[in-house]
This record gives sequence, structure tokens and C-alpha cells, in this order.
Amino acid sequence: MTTNPGLRLLAVALLCLCQTVGWAQEPPPETAPPAEAANVAEPPAAETPAQTAPDETAPAETPPAEPAPAEAVTAAPEMAAPPGTKRIVMLPVEFIVYQKSVAGIEAVPDWSETARFSLGQAAIEMLKKDQRFFVVDVPEFDGDTKGLLREHVELFKLVGGNALMFVQYGGKAWAEKKTNFDYTIGNGLRFLSDASGADCAFLMVGSQVTQTGGAAFMQFLAAAGGVSVAGGGTFISAGIVDLKNGDLKWLNSRQGMQMFGVTGSDARNPATAAEMVTKLFEEFPTSKVLSFPPF
Repeated sequence: MTTNPGLRLLAVALLCLCQTVGWAQEPPPETAPPAEAANVAEPPAAETPAQTAPDETAPAETPPAEPAPAEAVTAAPEMAAPPGTKRIVMLPVEFIVYQKSVAGIEAVPDWSETARFSLGQAAIEMLKKDQRFFVVDVPEFDGDTKGLLREHVELFKLVGGNALMFVQYGGKAWAEKKTNFDYTIGNGLRFLSDASGADCAFLMVGSQVTQTGGAAFMQFLAAAGGVSVAGGGTFISAGIVDLKNGDLKWLNSRQGMQMFGVTGSDARNPATAAEMVTKLFEEFPTSKVLSFPPF
């Protein structure tokens, strides 16, 4: 069978045309990367609102200035003390618990922290229940000012300790101090009055010595032999200071003994701490060293 040369030429032309069309259709698979590029390009489109958000919220920057009035609103009730009451702030409790063993005596930080917390909570609850006081929270201060508060607590420990000792055991020369109590820690806490609005501060200091089993046994053996050996015990003192001038308006103390490891004055126990603080404040507004009301 003979083939027309024209038909052969037409077939070749059609074949070339098909291949050309096929090649023109191959690029679509290469459009996948552009599609991925489109996906990547979508975030910038989403970023456009994010970039315009600050401009839209810019006018709303004025309301954030409202916290100041909000703080004033929350502070106002604290200042609204009932008539006739004294606004009082509680300073950090300074109390150390020691452990006495056969080898010696050393402070126990964890026990001390527990006792400070128990005594502080008991004092706050006592003051809140007393209608003569209105408890004010201690403002937040930086490290230097916190150190200044601690220094005045230590100063109270010295001044109050001397007052308790001399007024009680100083004889006639100090007897008049009960009616003319003029001890002071200075006016270094005036800033606390300005910052909190409080009239006075409540301070509490003390220490506790707890015996180990070995120390208690040695004390027992010494007592059996007629020798007196010191055991343990708790001493606590508290006072109220006028924040304007630092004058001690009230001062009192209590102590409890520990014999052969047994005591009823463990400040680490919340219930015992509450009992100690309550007894400490029973004589208020007078005390063993004051025979006249402080206010």
C-alpha cells in the first residue's frame, strides 16, 4: 500500500503539534511552588490588621490612666477608720527560735519563720477584733526601706527591753516611770505614717529556747543531783509606737518556762501563739510598766 506523501507530511505536522501542546501543558505542575508562595504570602495580609491595630487602639491609650483613681478608691476605705479609733499598722515580727542540745544552742531558721508567722497572724486577728483600733496594711517598700523598718524593730527591742527591766526591777528610782513613761525610738518612722495613713504601729519581738531530748535528760540528772540548770522557755514583748514622734505609748511582756522539754508557750503552734498574744494584751491600755492609758 502506497502512502501519499502529503498525508505523511500532514501526520508529521500533527505529531509535532501534539508534542508542542503537551509541552505547553507541562508548566502547570511548576505552579505548585507559586501556590506555596501564595500560602506564605498570606501572613503579611494578616499582618496588615495587626499593624493597623495600634493605630486603632491609640485613642484607647487614654483610659489606662484610670488605675490611679481605682487605687484611690480602694485606698479610701482603709483610711475611713471609725471615729475614736486609732489607725494601726503591724510591723514585721522579730522572733527567733533556738534549739538547745547537749552540745550547745543554735538558732533554727525554719522554726523561727513559723513562729513569726503564727505570732503575726495572732496579733493581726487580735487588733482587728479590738474596737479601739483600725488595722491598716503595710505599704510595699523597696529593699532599703524594708531594712529601715527592721532597724526600728531592733531599736524597739533595745529600748523596750531596757524599759521593761528598769521599770520592773530598778527600784524606787524608776517607779515614777509607770506614771511618766517617756521612752521613744525617735521619729524615723514618720514616713510610714505618711505612706499608710496610720497613727501608730504595733511591734512584737522575742525568742524561744527549745530543748532536745538529750538536753532535757541532762537537766533532769542535774536536778536530781541538786544542781539547777537552765532549761528553755519563751519571752515575748509587744508595744505600740506613735508614728509621728516615735514615743512608746504602750509596752508589755510575757514569758513561759520549759522544764525537761515540756512547755505551754511554744510560739510555733498557732493556737499557743494566739493564747500568748491574747494574754499579752489582756492588761491593755495599762501594763506591768504602765499605769495610765496611752491615748
